[in-house]
Amino acid sequence: MSAMDIEEEQRSTENTGSSTTAATTTTIVSSVQASSGLSISIHPLVLLNISDHYTRLKLQDPAIAKKGRIYGAILAQQSGRDIDIINSFELPMPQQDKVDLDYLAMKQEQLKQVFPHLDFMGWYSLGITPNESDLKIHEQLLQVNESAIYLQLDPAGIAGGAKEFPVKIYESAMDIIDEQARLVFVRAPYQIETNEAERVAVDHVAKPSTSSRDASLSNAMISHLTTQRNAIAMLHARIQFLQQYLQDAKEEKIPLDHDIVRQISSLCRRSPLMNSKEFNEQFAVEMDDVLLVAYLATITKGMDTMNDLIDKFNLGHGTIQTTGSRDQPGMVPGKPNIMSPAGGRRRMLRMFDRQRQHS
Repeated sequence: MSAMDIEEEQRSTENTGSSTTAATTTTIVSSVQASSGLSISIHPLVLLNISDHYTRLKLQDPAIAKKGRIYGAILAQQSGRDIDIINSFELPMPQQDKVDLDYLAMKQEQLKQVFPHLDFMGWYSLGITPNESDLKIHEQLLQVNESAIYLQLDPAGIAGGAKEFPVKIYESAMDIIDEQARLVFVRAPYQIETNEAERVAVDHVAKPSTSSRDASLSNAMISHLTTQRNAIAMLHARIQFLQQYLQDAKEEKIPLDHDIVRQISSLCRRSPLMNSKEFNEQFAVEMDDVLLVAYLATITKGMDTMNDLIDKFNLGHGTIQTTGSRDQPGMVPGKPNIMSPAGGRRRMLRMFDRQRQHS
């Protein structure tokens, strides 16, 4: 067999495998729109729980998280055809695609005591599209709720500035495939719903956390820098969009619109030049000022730390530094000089306490 024949056989094998995978995905997920008429709403707490579950598992066992195999149950409140997905909890890893229904029943009974208005409405996992394993798990959960839904989150869906929300919801339905009835997933529409308390909580979570020391100043600085960063990122994205438009128009991929080109040219002429000598000099001066202030703040912080260390050392060894080898006039011989740089009100109080203890 020649090398050309081997390459053709490999290509045919790869094409067969890709076509089989595409056919399997098409078989599992139906292209027909959901006809159940359900109005599904997702609250932010569910998305935060799933994100936290994925983050913790990724740090503990990256291999499992990389495969997208995390599972959990979602709780919702249903009123007629309206479903509000409000909460969720984690499920143990299924062994050989077998769900622990006993654990699910026990957990559901415990949560019923705290959230009596919430019912088991489905489950969640990670991935881009459902696979055969997801379908087997869903078939088992239909024993608990015959109208269970499947929520799938794609962690990489927001990479690269994607505009589409990386969450998909699927219902299950029976379909005729190859003259046989088969359970398939049907994608269902949904919406994000929040109340006032949830908006406040999400806004608090989205803000960077700071320590208690200098909290007000740090919060103001972080908020200012975050605002500037978002503005610069938005400006950069729009400039890239204009650049891509001009590139596509130059390569004749899209028709050239002279009105848009004139507007871009006018915008470029209004923009200040950043490569002038005056700008470079002013930028260098401001940068030196910022570095100097940061250097002074570091020195001040270091001196404060050193002063605290000296105070602790003197307190631990019972010695207080004096101004010289001789006693100053008006001072009792052999007594610490409370007017020395290492003295002060705290040392005077400590000296009186020691005298009281000895007496």
